[in-house]
Amino acid sequence: MDMIKAIIFDVGGVLSLGSSLSSFGEMYARKLNINPKKFNESIHYHWHKAEINEISSKQFWEELAGFLGTDREVLRRDMIDYFGFRHELLEFVKRLKKSYKLGLLSNHIEDWLEEIIEKHKLNNVFDAIITSYKSKVAKPDMPIYREVVRKLGVNPEECVFVDDLERNLPPAEKMGMKTILFRDTEQLKKELTSYGIAVD
Repeated sequence: MDMIKAIIFDVGGVLSLGSSLSSFGEMYARKLNINPKKFNESIHYHWHKAEINEISSKQFWEELAGFLGTDREVLRRDMIDYFGFRHELLEFVKRLKKSYKLGLLSNHIEDWLEEIIEKHKLNNVFDAIITSYKSKVAKPDMPIYREVVRKLGVNPEECVFVDDLERNLPPAEKMGMKTILFRDTEQLKKELTSYGIAVD
């Protein structure tokens, strides 16, 4: 078995608590008495454009706020707060840094993820941060996986890739990475142990 040298983490649904835009859309639309199906269609349509920088994150918030007839900043704050953050997982990741290179690979929109990076000082934790908005390509497209491995300076076989969405795992596996479908921090620790990674 190849020696593991690097661990690559997703953000939404792994470092942040929720990954379902639809569950937020459903809740928020009902609160404002708006059609949830139509609002969710708008969220997904504009998110997929913003995550690869076809529109700016500012435009993303403006489009959704316009659809709802609500204030852009209020919507932005409510949505970011809804998804939360796994502080205990970040503390664990910091401990891994002593022995492994760490990568962050995220499909996200710019102003939201940059706020997370700054607030939690993720630039001090991760050796490579690769985002869909900077790369203009999103998981599960192969080039973004190649980019994070190249930035980390390791071989794919020396990496473990952690994501909460099953559809994002096959490209990593095809490259030769080990993969973990994330459910919670304890399950993650068990699976990392199975790859010979010390988690204490």
